[in-house]
Amino acid sequence: MLAKGVPLGSQDPAKGTEAAALLFGLARAQMAMVQRHEILQAADSLGRAFSHYADTGDGERAVEITEYPYYSSYGQSLGVTKPIARALELVPAESHQEGRLLCRYGSLLGMEEGDYIGAQEAFARALSTAERESDTILEMGTLASAARVDQSRHDYNEALQKSLRAIELARQLNDLRVEVAARFEATSVLRITGELEQARQHALPMLKGAERLRDRFWLSSALNKNGFLCSSIGDWRSAREFSDRGLAASPGDYRNLAHRAEFEYEVGDFDQGRVHLERLLEIMRLTPPGPRMPNTLSAQVIPLIARITGLGDRLEVAEGAAQTVLSSPSVTLIVAQFAVCGLGLLAVLRQDIVAARQQYASLQHVRGTTLQVGVVAIDRMLGLLAHTMGDLDQAMTHFEDALAFCRKAGYRPELAWTCCDYADTLLQRNEPGDRDKVVSLLDESLSISTELGMRPLMDRVAAIQEQIRLQPESAPAYPDGLTQREVEVLCLIAAGKTDRDIAEELVIAESTVRRHVSNIYAKIGASNRVEAATYATRPGLV
Repeated sequence: MLAKGVPLGSQDPAKGTEAAALLFGLARAQMAMVQRHEILQAADSLGRAFSHYADTGDGERAVEITEYPYYSSYGQSLGVTKPIARALELVPAESHQEGRLLCRYGSLLGMEEGDYIGAQEAFARALSTAERESDTILEMGTLASAARVDQSRHDYNEALQKSLRAIELARQLNDLRVEVAARFEATSVLRITGELEQARQHALPMLKGAERLRDRFWLSSALNKNGFLCSSIGDWRSAREFSDRGLAASPGDYRNLAHRAEFEYEVGDFDQGRVHLERLLEIMRLTPPGPRMPNTLSAQVIPLIARITGLGDRLEVAEGAAQTVLSSPSVTLIVAQFAVCGLGLLAVLRQDIVAARQQYASLQHVRGTTLQVGVVAIDRMLGLLAHTMGDLDQAMTHFEDALAFCRKAGYRPELAWTCCDYADTLLQRNEPGDRDKVVSLLDESLSISTELGMRPLMDRVAAIQEQIRLQPESAPAYPDGLTQREVEVLCLIAAGKTDRDIAEELVIAESTVRRHVSNIYAKIGASNRVEAATYATRPGLV
């Protein structure tokens, strides 16, 4: 397709000044109009225009293009860092203009490339220029950009301090755009670290600022963030209102779609949840493979929904999305965490001990926080993984930490789930005093989930309570963390049954039997069926 002789969809530099100007105009229009997953189109137009101006020595125009703002996504490289590096050669050293480019360069290095050392060096040089030249505007912008990179590498304290300073300067200078961006980072950090009330102090001013800006990206972002805060306390009505407004502003905002799908399933509205999940997956299918947000969100949200509903739909899709993210050589820390959390939930759902151990080790450094998307305490994730690994005492420690975190933060839906998962662990351990605590935890979980209308969790808790009612006071405790089902499989192995025989007798899939066998081997230290059969003869097993 041609527009005044300018071929669209090409990667070649613009042919002539008029073509370059047209491409720059097109890029600005695309930035304003396309959905987030289509932003690469705008970046390509900018790059083609930039190449022409840089090749012809028009440094002023080239720098103007690299300074044009767009909102990068975690881990999604749009190829803009190289043009900025080239533009830095076209401006005077230690100038205001160099400082602005360094600020932009640092942001993209950290957010898109995962080059945190390079990002910090660029920010340091920009701040040095700002201090030397008394350039408060440059200082403010650099702090806001650096805060976002700090948050993406889990340095939450630094991110918060820089955000707060940027907000202070932005208000002094009446720079609404930087204030909104800095409040967004402050809200994110405070939510993740469980400081809900402080997060609220930034969330609504951020939304009011975004509404005044009339910028679709920031409006959608602010609405989504306010919706997150509402769902974290179980205010589903307000969360839905914010979500509706966000999707009206940006129908393809995959962050909002993921959040909406999750909380609709949480309250038992599976039809609405499925609608939003399908829209998210459609965007994922239109997104190139790699560490891009539609892939990372799908990797995390699908198993999270499966955990809520007890339904194992699309788990292979989630696993594929996680693997395409983690296999990328340019994957960043924050994007990797999405994928790791998704694989961790898959390990729990599948009772995969080996995978659980791997993801457990990967999440240790972010204890005491929540998932970046979805208010799920990392400590509860670790508890579930430790339970899957058979380390019930360690699982209890994590669940206690998760309870304390959720109570302090006021994250009541997550508190209800933590109570239920903790009860599951205590039921399996079955030591003196555990049963009484199980009853207390389940009562609290049912009370919260009933009040908040969390129907899937209500049904889950009620089923466990019925199971306890029908069980004798002292249920058998099996050695080496074996579950009752694993003991059943082990006994059938000892009887000489094949995997197919066991599957038919227990009315389960043969793949499920193979998974149980693998878990049994790992727990008892067996390497084959003969050793497992020998173990099965030990006293007290059955």
